[in-house]
Amino acid sequence: MYNNNSDQNNDRDDYYYNNYNYNMNHNPLNPRVSMATAASVMGVVAVGLSLTGYFGLIFGGIAIVLGLLTRSKEGRLLPQAKRAIGFGLVGLIIGIVVIANAVSFVMKPEGRQQLNEYSQQIYGVTFDEMIEEIQSGYSE
Repeated sequence: MYNNNSDQNNDRDDYYYNNYNYNMNHNPLNPRVSMATAASVMGVVAVGLSLTGYFGLIFGGIAIVLGLLTRSKEGRLLPQAKRAIGFGLVGLIIGIVVIANAVSFVMKPEGRQQLNEYSQQIYGVTFDEMIEEIQSGYSE
């Protein structure tokens, strides 16, 4: 009839196999796991700070590099490292978009006029005057 013993062994083998793989991926004593976890944290920070521009670029780049450094000899990545690379890419892309948007805003005449008005209100000197002063200081 039905052999119940082989199903129990198969379930037990699956349990040990899955438990072994879980421990290999989450072993805090393995330096690759610690680096992958740090990369994952950097990736989350990159996404959180990506609207500031430069921090998204910095932390996103660090997360990607650390995530890639955790590869095993077989070329496999830990789940934390895959997550870190994904978050790092998102932070990197959003940071690039924010910086490109800021540069394009300053290059437009309307944006330059607004920047000059803000600079005049805050510093008492327009942005264009500050740039001219900086350029004259380098030419001397």
